[in-house]
Amino acid sequence: MNDEEMETEEFIEDIQPNEVLIEVCPICGSPELYFEAGGVEGLYHCKQCGYIGAFVIDANEEMMELIQKEYNASVQDSE
Repeated sequence: MNDEEMETEEFIEDIQPNEVLIEVCPICGSPELYFEAGGVEGLYHCKQCGYIGAFVIDANEEMMELIQKEYNASVQDSE
């Protein structure tokens, strides 16, 4: 398990039951999602990266920042 995976596991374990969670994009961590109803399940669309799918992450502020950090690093690596 690499350092980033260990950090993610630590955040998951530290989530408190009364903590505010935000729905974020599983690709880039952006909370800028909109829900489009249709079919049996609706789909979420991410305004930042263009993700379209039924899966989103309920994340606290720290986890959202970690996902954004990993996404930004992967975008920079691909350039």
